[in-house]
Amino acid sequence: MEDGCGNIAANCQLFEIKDCKAPTPYCHVGIITTVMPVNGCITIWAKDLDAGSFDNCTAAQDLRIYFDDFNSDSMTICCDDFVNNRVNDELIIPVTICVEDEEGNRDCCETTVVIQDPHNVCPDVGSFGKITGEIRTLSSEETQDAEVQLFESTIMKKHMTTSTNGRYLFGDLDYGLSKEYVVKPNRNDDHSNGVSTADIVKIQRHILGIEELNTPYKIIAADVNLSNSVTASDISEIRKLILGVSNVFSKCESWTFVPSSYVFVDPKVPYNAPRQSVVPLQTPTEVIENFLAVKMGDVNNSARGRNFSGSTTRSNALQLTIDDANTVAGELYRVAFRASNFNNISAYQFTLKFDRSVLQFESLESGVLALDEANFGTNRIQDGILTTSWNSKNPMTVTSDEILFTLVFRAQATAKASSLLAINSDITEAEAYDGSLHIKDVKLGVRTEKGLEGTAVFELSQNTPNPFLKETLIKFTLPEAGMAKLSIYDVSGKVLRVYELQSNKGENKFILNKSDINVSGVLYYQLDATSHTATRRMLITE
Repeated sequence: MEDGCGNIAANCQLFEIKDCKAPTPYCHVGIITTVMPVNGCITIWAKDLDAGSFDNCTAAQDLRIYFDDFNSDSMTICCDDFVNNRVNDELIIPVTICVEDEEGNRDCCETTVVIQDPHNVCPDVGSFGKITGEIRTLSSEETQDAEVQLFESTIMKKHMTTSTNGRYLFGDLDYGLSKEYVVKPNRNDDHSNGVSTADIVKIQRHILGIEELNTPYKIIAADVNLSNSVTASDISEIRKLILGVSNVFSKCESWTFVPSSYVFVDPKVPYNAPRQSVVPLQTPTEVIENFLAVKMGDVNNSARGRNFSGSTTRSNALQLTIDDANTVAGELYRVAFRASNFNNISAYQFTLKFDRSVLQFESLESGVLALDEANFGTNRIQDGILTTSWNSKNPMTVTSDEILFTLVFRAQATAKASSLLAINSDITEAEAYDGSLHIKDVKLGVRTEKGLEGTAVFELSQNTPNPFLKETLIKFTLPEAGMAKLSIYDVSGKVLRVYELQSNKGENKFILNKSDINVSGVLYYQLDATSHTATRRMLITE
């Protein structure tokens, strides 16, 4: 440092930059291996269960990956471990895999290892008891990621998480005339799984006596506020979840579990059904105790028990329409929503995206549909997003000139209607349901002198499936046709591939193949179009 007279002063100070961020762990689920036929043992390496863990500073090859329970990079399973714990020649081992960087920061993920003995290397003997079973949804799908706890008295002795086969196993258990264990499953992820406005329709019909929920499990699923009754308050809770106003049910967990062997005293009043199973274990035998998984809020059995995205068959779309118009800065812009084919419709739901730089949401007005603020989610209007869910106790038919509802905006600039609004499934899945609750898509078009044109607001959707193994679908929407650039890069910012895409106005689709980039782990994809850009994250598994 030097002043105007040429005097110079210096100050030297040492400081240390320390990495305090833990790595991001990813585990493969349900790794299956076999007992080695030569010596009846097999060694499993923690790195074999790694699905692309990464760190901000430490290179992937320098991360330490180990089993938390043993503080070891590997574990060895032999026949002595296998005999007393297997079910149908399989041993299911819940494990915790930890990832540690060079600074000692660590984070962990849980998964399972399945050991098989197809050649009967290990003898079929045992001197302990075991409790095993499977957990399935009401549609008979295996239930993944359920944490099953085993209690003796009030003390939890063991726990494990079900993998894709929906099975659990507790072995090496003491037995005796007075031995008694309690098995209790839990799962509390993704509350919106399987929950839609179609469920509201069925619950409303049940409340009004039009069509009763036909199993005690559906009645349990409908009682999301745990009031031991099914009422309009349950519908209100479910609608808040659908609209994205809330992310979880406020009174209940995502799933509840009833022992499969339980017989309801009164199937119409099922609320006191047990959520755990008491298992006496008097001899060194295998006791099978299965459970039925009930997804709360889902009364049409559409919830997924396993972590994969299935396909849904849909009939032709419900076509909503708005009139062509130009906004004027500072003035109100009233958008009247109509439909060209609102025939025999029981319900609909969707996410409406609007251009926040041009439109400021003011209010909504009901039309021929009975709608109010409870049918709209406005908690994301600062992001240019509205959600909506509507249903009727009886299917409705509305003519094409009748207004369903009107949204009122304050215009901030001049623009065309076709570039300001679009329907998508970002928050609330875009679906409509006919009188039989068959699912339709929901589309939005603009009526012009030339006919019906599609609307489009710039949007980059999350790839599906994600994670993916071989290929994934990336959807994006452009307000105008033109060139778009899709860039794929890793966590360090290194660009792996760039695609120049001639794209259409509206929705576009691009299939990304793993073979094109030949890497695994966490990546990012960025879409650049005229005056717009967006980025999302994806995961490629090995």
